[in-house]
Amino acid sequence: MIHIHKNRGRIYIQMDAYHMGTEDIVILISGGDRPHLGTITAGTQNQPLQTIQFQQHQEFYITEEIAISLRKQWHGNFAICGGIHIDQINREEINQLIEMVIEMGNELTLYLQK
Repeated sequence: MIHIHKNRGRIYIQMDAYHMGTEDIVILISGGDRPHLGTITAGTQNQPLQTIQFQQHQEFYITEEIAISLRKQWHGNFAICGGIHIDQINREEINQLIEMVIEMGNELTLYLQK
């Protein structure tokens, strides 16, 4: 398992990645006041991404961002599950959150290249 976490102000998020065999990976992104399952994005290098969005959740912005980056480096299948809820989040915090997730995705990619 790969565990990455970030904390800025009242925003705490974590990313856990689990290998399934030697070629596939499942990534869980959670945090905030009420972690949950809001969106799932799955893919591989040779096929279009597929995203499932539950109810009105907006986490596809982060799961698809990670997926686009990951598919450039990862040769197997992957699934990214995301659910972050922060009560009364403001625009600045949303931007910080996206920045943090991108940083975590970059760290994960570097780790997987080793």
